[in-house]
Amino acid sequence: MKVVYNLCQKDVQEVSVFRIIVGLFFGINLLLAQTHSVCEVERADSQKAKEAIEKILLEEPSNTVCMLQLANIYLKLGQIAQGFEILVDAYSIDPHNVQNSRIAAVLPFALKVTNLKAQAAKTNDKETWNQLGDGYFQMGIFNEAASMYQKSLLVDDAQYEIRLKLALVLQKNTQIYSALEEVQKVLDKKPKHIYANYYMGKFLAYDVRNRETARPYFERAKASLIEQKDKYGYLEYTNLLSDITKELGE
Repeated sequence: MKVVYNLCQKDVQEVSVFRIIVGLFFGINLLLAQTHSVCEVERADSQKAKEAIEKILLEEPSNTVCMLQLANIYLKLGQIAQGFEILVDAYSIDPHNVQNSRIAAVLPFALKVTNLKAQAAKTNDKETWNQLGDGYFQMGIFNEAASMYQKSLLVDDAQYEIRLKLALVLQKNTQIYSALEEVQKVLDKKPKHIYANYYMGKFLAYDVRNRETARPYFERAKASLIEQKDKYGYLEYTNLLSDITKELGE
């Protein structure tokens, strides 16, 4: 009986050790799963999730699941350039995974933008910077649009239409005084520029809320528009004239 008891005790001890090992194994797997779950499920605290994923990627730089989640976080935080770069990097590692991800819809634009940025950085061509600026502008990504237009203007600061686009994206990004400065730069060179006067009037009337200061700009815009009527198509001319007239209360 003693032997049986000892054998049973030994079996129990072996089973207990086995259970401990199994428990530890599943505990480690659970811990790893919890660590990596941040790459699988969106979290309310984007900043903490971003930090956790970045730590994982230091150890696993080719983990496309984590890369996609990090790209998604950057996009939601409005850090579009970083999001696109990570998305394109993930695509170069595992195209199938990226094409079937939640953010696959932005992949074509991310690829186009990344290629254009690489081309622009290499050639420093103003037209390429302008293409990028227009693309971001159309998507409503105003901080990136402003950056692209600024790089274009460093190449050629006499691009008045581009400077006015820069003013518009700055205004939409609530940087109204920077926007006013850009419009003023155009007016310093072209005092009768129709759209420069028009935008200055709009910014002063609606953002600065000073209609008295805005009025002379609307008046100059109207006078220049009538003077240069033949340069504009019928719809553009009539719509612009109608809006300026309305601003002047005429």
